[in-house]
Amino acid sequence: MVLSRVEEPQIQSLEIVRQLLPWRDQLNCGFGTGHGNASLELVDVLIVMLAAFYNPMVRSQRLIDALSSQEWMQGKTSVKRIARSTLSDALRRFDAEALRPLMEQLTAKVPGLAKRDAGLECVTRQVIADDGSYFNLAGEVAWAIANRRGATKLPQSRVRLNLQLDVERFCPVDADISGGEEGSEAAAFQRRLRPHVIYVLDRHFVNFGFMQAVLDIHSNFVVRMRKDVRFAPEALALLGAKDVEMDVRSDETGHLTGPISKKNEGRRCRTGKAPQQLLRRVTVWDQKNQQEVVLLTDLLDVPAWVIAALYRQRWQIELFLRWLKCCANMDHLISKSPQGITLQFYVAIIATLLLHIATGKRVSKYALFWLGAVASGQATFQQMQEGLARIEREKALERIRLAKKRLAKKSV
Repeated sequence: MVLSRVEEPQIQSLEIVRQLLPWRDQLNCGFGTGHGNASLELVDVLIVMLAAFYNPMVRSQRLIDALSSQEWMQGKTSVKRIARSTLSDALRRFDAEALRPLMEQLTAKVPGLAKRDAGLECVTRQVIADDGSYFNLAGEVAWAIANRRGATKLPQSRVRLNLQLDVERFCPVDADISGGEEGSEAAAFQRRLRPHVIYVLDRHFVNFGFMQAVLDIHSNFVVRMRKDVRFAPEALALLGAKDVEMDVRSDETGHLTGPISKKNEGRRCRTGKAPQQLLRRVTVWDQKNQQEVVLLTDLLDVPAWVIAALYRQRWQIELFLRWLKCCANMDHLISKSPQGITLQFYVAIIATLLLHIATGKRVSKYALFWLGAVASGQATFQQMQEGLARIEREKALERIRLAKKRLAKKSV
C-alpha cells in the first residue's frame, strides 16, 4: 500500500507501509531497464502497482505510468516516473517468486478473525479451499490456454489462477498460474500442497493421484464426489439430531474400488491408483438446488454434520474469486508474459493482506474503497475505520430485519 505522506507518524495506517520499506534491499534485483538512465527495481514496481490496485481506474500500463508521475507518488520509488515501456520490460524480466517471502511474512501478521461457522470450533487444523479461475488475455498468446468463445467461436487466450484460500481468515495462502502446457487443476495444485491442513474441494479434484498426495503429506480432504466414482460402503453410521438438522442423509465408511477389469488388477485409472485406506462418504441434501451432494473424506473422527459444514466453507473461495474479478477489477491483465501476470496476481494478494492488516476485517469492496482514499491522501485512517464500522452496523441491522421478516412468514 502506498500512502501520500510516509513521513507523518500520525497517520496510523502508515505502520503497514513501513513493513515494505525493509524489503527495498531484499527486492533489489539489480535489473537495468535499458531505457535511458532509468534504474527500476522490483520494489518500485510493487509500490506503484499497489497504488494502482487501490485505484480502480488504473487498469493499464499507460495509466500506471501516469499514476507514477503524480506529485503524491513522488519519492515513493527510486525513479521519478515509471514509463510504460520500462514497466512492460520489467514485467517480462522480474522474478515474481521473489515476492513469496514477503507474502508469507504478511500472512503471519493477518489478525485472527472470528469463525464464520461457530460449529467448526472443534476443527483445529487450517481449512484451505483450492480452486482455479480463468482470466482472459488480450490477443493470442502462444503459451496461454486457447479456447473458442461465444457464438462466433473466435479464438481466446486465457490463463488459470490456481488459488489456495484460508477460508476462516478469507486470506490467500498460495497462488500460481497455468497456461496451455499444464493439464488438470488437480495436477497443478498437487505440486504445491501443504502438510497438516484440511482441503475442501469441488468435483474437479476427484483425482486419485491428487487425493493420495494429500494423504501422503498427512493432510485431509473433503471433496465433492462425481457420479462415476466407485465407492464400496462397508458400514452405515447412525445419524444424530445435529446431523438431521444439518440435512445429512447418510454417513458411510468404505473404500474406493477404482475401475475393475481382468487386465487391471491394480484398479488404476488415468489419475492413478485409488487410495487404499478407509474413507467416508457423507450424503447431504442441498435445499437451495434441491439435490443430494455426496462428499468423500478421510476424516473419520468427527460428526457427519461437521463434514457438511466444512464443505460449505468452500464457497468462500468462490466469493474471493468473484471479488477479485468484479470488485478489484483483476479481470483485466496488464501483461502477456507468465512472469508479468504472476507478478500482477501476487501484488493483488499482497494488497489483500494489507487490507486485512489495516482493517482487521475480511476484504470487501468497502475496504478497497476506503484504502484507496487513504492511499491518495483523501481520507485518514480514523475516517476509514469509522466508515467501515458504520457499514457493518447497517448490514447487521439489515440482517436482523430480514431474519424477523422470515420468522414472520413461517408463523403465518
